[in-house]
Amino acid sequence: MSNLPALSGLPGTLLFTLRARAEEHGRADRLLADPLAAQWYEQLPQSAAMQQAMAAAYSPVFQLGTAVRAQFYDEVAERFLAGHDQPVIVELGAGLSTRFARLGVDRALWLELDLPEAIAARQRLDDETASHRFLPFSLADEAWVEAVTAVLPEGVVPANMLFIAEGVLFFLSPADAAALFRLLTRHFPGAAFALDVLTEQFSPSARRRFAAHDAPMQWFLADEQSIHTLGLSVLRSVVAAHQAPARWQALGFDPAQLLTTQVNILMEAMIV
Repeated sequence: MSNLPALSGLPGTLLFTLRARAEEHGRADRLLADPLAAQWYEQLPQSAAMQQAMAAAYSPVFQLGTAVRAQFYDEVAERFLAGHDQPVIVELGAGLSTRFARLGVDRALWLELDLPEAIAARQRLDDETASHRFLPFSLADEAWVEAVTAVLPEGVVPANMLFIAEGVLFFLSPADAAALFRLLTRHFPGAAFALDVLTEQFSPSARRRFAAHDAPMQWFLADEQSIHTLGLSVLRSVVAAHQAPARWQALGFDPAQLLTTQVNILMEAMIV
């Protein structure tokens, strides 16, 4: 696969999450199995700039946070699939998510939406089918809405749709994040939405490291209570650092300190 593109900047962040899931798959105490992530990570080339970014910004904390987050979304998606007869899953900023292979084959229409560079990488690793579609759009481009609705089966209503925004919204500008929520509200009221947000507690040094490699994190909430200002009906929220406590403690975190942390909040919500 030598003709695979070498990714960098924001599209290159998919290599971070892919590596995190690949490493999780190799652990005896893994939170999820992801053999495809391990396979794909070995196949993707990394430019010198991407190797530098990985050395600077990737860490065991990032790895565990990604695994906790992926497990959360897997649980949400599995419940949604089990509870709907004609489900449609839309992964916004999908990167190289392998959730369709883990959960969705022969069960749903699954749409992977991401920047054209990310979709180009996926197209060389993965096979697009009638039930697994790849849509090359920025979330800041309203045209993605028409692309999604164009491939929906006749009769599908928003109540049969689950949108997943995994580790992507904080890369949007505040204006683009607000515009995305307005789009979802206007076009897909009644759909389920699983998403995560970062609060202002997020590490300033980590922000600087990502920004230095052309992937600035831009959108943060003040605190956990601010999730109720997003115009969504929040059904459930959890803090990533409160999950898998033994794993966090193994990284040197104090249990009492973990309980005060509200950095990465994972949510199940309904678009209203």
